Amino acid sequence: MEIEHLIIKYLTNEISAEELDALSEWIENSKNQRIFDDLVKVHYETNVLMKEPDVDAIKKAILSKMQQDRRLFNRPYFRNGLKYAAILLVVISLGYLFHESNMEKTTDQVAAEQLVPKEEAITIELGDGKSKVINPEENGEIKDSEGNILGKHTKGSLNYPGTAETEGLVYNTLNIPYGKRFDVVLSDGTHVYLNSGTSLKYPVKFIANTPREVFLNGEAYFDVAKDAKNPFLVHSDSMAIEVLGTKFNVSNYPENDRINTVLVEGSIALNQTGKIHNGEGQLLEPGFMAQWSKEDNMVAAVDNVDTRVYTAWIDGKLVFRNNTFRHIRLALERHYNIEIINNNKILDEQRFDATFDIETINEVLETFSKSYAIEFSVVNNRAFIQ
Repeated sequence: MEIEHLIIKYLTNEISAEELDALSEWIENSKNQRIFDDLVKVHYETNVLMKEPDVDAIKKAILSKMQQDRRLFNRPYFRNGLKYAAILLVVISLGYLFHESNMEKTTDQVAAEQLVPKEEAITIELGDGKSKVINPEENGEIKDSEGNILGKHTKGSLNYPGTAETEGLVYNTLNIPYGKRFDVVLSDGTHVYLNSGTSLKYPVKFIANTPREVFLNGEAYFDVAKDAKNPFLVHSDSMAIEVLGTKFNVSNYPENDRINTVLVEGSIALNQTGKIHNGEGQLLEPGFMAQWSKEDNMVAAVDNVDTRVYTAWIDGKLVFRNNTFRHIRLALERHYNIEIINNNKILDEQRFDATFDIETINEVLETFSKSYAIEFSVVNNRAFIQ
């Protein structure tokens, strides 16, 4: 009965330090650990299903579960400190404590602590150097200085039909800010999905019997139209990718020291810009990722990967597998167009698995807070991690 009493006090945040010590000793036993885990689940489910925590209801639910396992509670104590209880207190009870503290706040206080993603416009730089804003929610046309239609955009996508009358190569540069994604269909039918914080420079119309060349900064997924006579080249920093027809993802953000290329379908070759035709390129097979070192100007590693992890962003998802918190933090900044200041440098090197889809940035940060005890605060629309 004493252990039952301690568990109830622990889960309802009424336990003292001495009582927590005693409970920790009891949890050291593996069978007791399983009992405790079950009771925690009961507490969590009871708490979540109610709009407001009802301590009496929680105690009643826990006691009911305990009656089923009463014969297992007669276990000797073991002296081994606070190791298990302390961990559980941080990881499991944090969600309950977070909810309790929010109940005491006014609506204005809660609103003041919410991050509001910044809104920036998608822009395109035309061949004459002029810039134009593209509203992805509206239909419109891209025209040159003489009024000729180069391309048309509908909701979320820009299409170049290849009918523009141009002399030589005329380039446009599409700039996607943080917090947005956009598609562009080039004049040869190649479909390019552009992630947040990305710019792509490309001709408004490719010229026959010459390589189809584009220039990328940021991240993009390419579904290249097949054309054996005119190879498709993607230039990104010192790296060039040659392809005849395939699907692949390229990620090259300024803060990263490597350019990652993931091949989904077809075949590509990676080499230094200017050496693309000398036969020394690194061939990549579907299902593999090549990491290009910006410092050494060469492929540093080739790994077999789950390509879906690297292309999930096309559908608006964020998937992280064994990624450092620094990587996750920067991806969140780009995806939501917010700023996260991390004052815990050790945390930046820790690795996590996480998947997000329709969550707001506030829900994402709260998930990290509850699951991993990462404390954050919002000041002047910036998130600070201690």
